Amino acid sequence: MTMRFRSYRLRAVTDDGTYGADVRFGEGLTVLWADNTKGKSTCMQGMLYALGLEKMLSPRREIPLPHAMTSYLNLDDGQRVDVLESRVSLEISNGQDQIITVHRAVKAPTDSRLITVDFGPSLTDESRQFPTQNFFVLDGGAAQREDGFHFFLEQFLGWELPQVRRYDAPETKLYLETVFPLFWVEQKFGWSTIPAAIPTYMRIREVHKRAVEFLLDLDVYKLEMQRERLAERIAANAKEWTALHEELSRFVARSGGRVVGLAEKPVADRELLDRAHLEMADGLNWTGLATMIARNRGIAAELDAISVPEVSEQANEVARRLDERIAEVDRLNAERIRVHGIRQLKSADMLSLQRRIDTLADDLAKNLDVQKLQRYSGVSSLLTPDRCPTCEQALIDTLLSQEALSAVMPIADNIEYIRSQKKMFEDILSREAAEDDSRSDQLNAISRELTDLYAQIRSLRAELVAPGSNPSATAIEDRIRAEAKVRELEAIQSVFDEAIDRLESIQTAYADLLIEQASLPKDKLSAEDQLKFSHLTRLLQTQAAEFGFSTFGASELEISSDSYRPEKEGFEIGFETSASDAIRLKWAYQLSLLELASGSETNHPEILIFDEPRQQSSSKVSFESLLRRASKARERGQQVIFSTSEDLETLRKITASIECTQQIFDGYILQRMN
Repeated sequence: MTMRFRSYRLRAVTDDGTYGADVRFGEGLTVLWADNTKGKSTCMQGMLYALGLEKMLSPRREIPLPHAMTSYLNLDDGQRVDVLESRVSLEISNGQDQIITVHRAVKAPTDSRLITVDFGPSLTDESRQFPTQNFFVLDGGAAQREDGFHFFLEQFLGWELPQVRRYDAPETKLYLETVFPLFWVEQKFGWSTIPAAIPTYMRIREVHKRAVEFLLDLDVYKLEMQRERLAERIAANAKEWTALHEELSRFVARSGGRVVGLAEKPVADRELLDRAHLEMADGLNWTGLATMIARNRGIAAELDAISVPEVSEQANEVARRLDERIAEVDRLNAERIRVHGIRQLKSADMLSLQRRIDTLADDLAKNLDVQKLQRYSGVSSLLTPDRCPTCEQALIDTLLSQEALSAVMPIADNIEYIRSQKKMFEDILSREAAEDDSRSDQLNAISRELTDLYAQIRSLRAELVAPGSNPSATAIEDRIRAEAKVRELEAIQSVFDEAIDRLESIQTAYADLLIEQASLPKDKLSAEDQLKFSHLTRLLQTQAAEFGFSTFGASELEISSDSYRPEKEGFEIGFETSASDAIRLKWAYQLSLLELASGSETNHPEILIFDEPRQQSSSKVSFESLLRRASKARERGQQVIFSTSEDLETLRKITASIECTQQIFDGYILQRMN
């Protein structure tokens, strides 16, 4: 997962010939020097542009290069020539020693969104021809599709960028523009923040954290995403269970029954599901479905065993049954009126309970506000009847009897009391609501029973006036009704059994999800993540001291495991540091990320680019320490590139005693090509 810059080329075709520059990068530290306004920024931003990373600087699609590559070129003699065409080329390699050369036009007839890749070192070996392929950048799909350059570059680097959450969409890929600022610090915005000036306009949630987590290959985001997705699956499982429960309850209620012992939310205990059963309305009582089926099967069998009698043979029996049905109707109607009356009374009680709960909620909010004001103002939370709770002035007790001057409950105790009262009334309301649902089921069952009784009464009355020699219609209807009842109850049982089978599969999935959830680490950071943070903190402390950080002791610095930023005693470091110390801290942080990659498993490409690192007039001693520390990258097989306008004599004194590659440009970087 490494990336190395090998060679870099700028070319600008003018009406006075071709101007350009060639830069070779060495192993370890490379120092690129040019005086101010001589094209150093052109050189550095051109490398960003070559890789299609200009959106790292701004959401605008404008070319980030100055006039020297886009419109006109200033010459050493003060003349100005127009730029007709221009382009940049960058030769890079990866950890598998694969080399590619990237070409991109700055000003040309072709579209600037086109990038051409030579599959070989076409800058350092111009004698050979290499296969080429065109890619596109900036347009949608550049990071997802095969012809997108960033998709190709991601594979070339051996990365697999994760899917991350967005504010305006479910998920998206973590773009290269959000990761490169962690090891490529450009001059305009890169020094403004730690860990990096990462673009936020891509609407990625906590983009700074996601970028650091990927670069350090932390488990924390993977675990967080696992937890979130697991929670979503558990929620979907519960939703499926609840929907099936509600569907089953509605179906059974339409048939005059109710579901008993079935939890409304999924449970892992198999025995709890085995206890679930159905009860059917049996007059004013509830009888188990299995018992009802057995009883009605027996009735149907008895009726089927006898022949159908004539009307004359059934007259007395029909009259008796008619009287029984009428009496049963009267009894059920009286019961329905009674239950309906109870419901009306309980409905009023429930409304009263709800009003009481709302009042307590309002009182609780007001008391919480008072407690907050007391906490903010530093006023004691103890209230006394002779003191104003707001301004603490004494109150004249003329209107109060001496008996009233008793201790007043402290605000904290008052809050807890209101909360307990509110919880108690909510529990009562919940029980009343459950009982009301039961009464509603009872009324539905009574209505269903009455409907059946009215049908029987009509049939019995019709038979009393029928000719005596006719077959008894009532006996026939009894047989049909008994057989239909058995079929109906068996159908209900079948639906219930099918629902239980589906709930069993949901329950099995739920138990598996709970096991998977329990297997996740309890801590936010894995053991390996904690080791990385400990190592990173030690590197940061060592380098901050080495670079002269002096706002407070460097040993007090830590890396926050939450924000991944430097902190002291749990607080992020902000305005209390001087501007020069903030830059030193930036040096230490970026170099620590680089050095951590040599001993830990990370996604860092093991390259670090600083554009003008001596910001805010950091001392020469600090700058020398920075260069010496950066020069050790060669020992670790890493690469560091600095561009600077530091005093050349001072720079030469420093570089003379360290191992590095120097690229010194006298005058403008872009010179006329022979």
